[in-house]
Amino acid sequence: MTNWDTQSNKKEFNAILTVALKSRVIAYYEEFKRQLEDSDQSLNIAMTFSFGNENDPNNSVDPAVVKMMFEDYNNFTGIEFIANDKKHGEEAYFEDLVDRSTRGGSGRNPKNIDLIIVADQLLTGYDSKRLNALYVDRSLELQGLIQAYSRTNRVYGASKEFGTIVNFQYPRRTEEKVNMALQLYGKGGHSSKVIVDVYDNAVQKLNLAMNEVAKTLPVPTEWQLFVDDEERKQLFVESFQAAAKQFNIVEQYYEYSWNNETFGMDEHTWLQYVGAYRNLTQGDDEETPPEVTNVLVGTTKLAGTQIIDANHILKLIGSKVNLDDGTQSVDTETLRIIYEQIQELSNMGDHDQAELLREFVDTELVPQNIPSNVDFDVAFEDWKKSRLNNEIQAFADEWGIDFKILQLSVKDYSVLNSENTPYLSDITKSVDFNKASNQFAGNRLKHIITLTHLIPEWMAEISQKYQS
Repeated sequence: MTNWDTQSNKKEFNAILTVALKSRVIAYYEEFKRQLEDSDQSLNIAMTFSFGNENDPNNSVDPAVVKMMFEDYNNFTGIEFIANDKKHGEEAYFEDLVDRSTRGGSGRNPKNIDLIIVADQLLTGYDSKRLNALYVDRSLELQGLIQAYSRTNRVYGASKEFGTIVNFQYPRRTEEKVNMALQLYGKGGHSSKVIVDVYDNAVQKLNLAMNEVAKTLPVPTEWQLFVDDEERKQLFVESFQAAAKQFNIVEQYYEYSWNNETFGMDEHTWLQYVGAYRNLTQGDDEETPPEVTNVLVGTTKLAGTQIIDANHILKLIGSKVNLDDGTQSVDTETLRIIYEQIQELSNMGDHDQAELLREFVDTELVPQNIPSNVDFDVAFEDWKKSRLNNEIQAFADEWGIDFKILQLSVKDYSVLNSENTPYLSDITKSVDFNKASNQFAGNRLKHIITLTHLIPEWMAEISQKYQS
């Protein structure tokens, strides 16, 4: 047990180790505690079994063991249990353990249980979508095997499509029992979807999928060539989604580690494809595509280098500027590096932010329009606000809208609730058709109808462009 793998918990999932005897549960538990202390690792482990009672002395548990178990559990949950207590004893402990592992924590302690060591409990009638791995050191057969194995089979978003079963006893004999159980209770042995590919086969499928992505868009940074070509764009989007789905599967295996040769692509190039996908699908009205990879959340990470986002670039520029005659400036080499970083931000899927940064550098930094007593990031935010207000004013003038109401609507708009335009009725009421520079509709009623259909799209575009 010296090579216990904690990767099953890397995405806040938990695992169960099931053994045949209560004594082995306790032995495993104590061995885990010893090895965790020796290796300076941190895992929240718990054990549970049938405690027995005073009428069944042969099935009872040493009170010292129960006390140790409760004290250890209290250390990471903050909840105290007392042996043989009707309200706070063994039954309450078991209920809290099941509830915590099912929900991934509790209001008092959000930390999940990483590993639960059991004898006969939690193998049936227990349903947790966070259960990612089942370790088996006992004999399971037929219906009992199917029930136990299915504990890991709950899909949990794109980050968990299947669970892992690890058998410690007689691999060949176990395989025979699995096939027999699947034939009786599933859809038939090896052909059943209950069993996923071995890692090498999953990687081969990923390689093929990534090759298809490269065929549809040979150079990921040239995604703009597809903006007005719906057919080629659709081919790329479909091939990328297929590759991203397979990548999510591959990422769940214990063996996962990025491999340029077997994957058929280096990680930086893959992230550029992620960026191309983001740039090409931003603002699409289609159903939300499948989650593609963790790098889409928040900032974009370049393998082995610095996180590239607008904040990083602003800090870079702020640390490199020269203060000359009361203004900020940069030398030629620094400017080249800045442009490279901005282009990388665009390649990674934040094209709108990259374009704003590029324009700010060109119109404010290069001509030395930024005072030396103003922080660079503050200057950029002030410039963005000014640009945003100018665009709001231009739209208000075009449609004869009250500027302040439209400005308030933009401020309260949320991309998470894009179907709702704040203060839409106030906006339409404020329309002065005679002051609108755009009067192509011919009259106020048609003008407002056209505006009502147009403004949600404009609101989404303006919010995306000037997002912080």
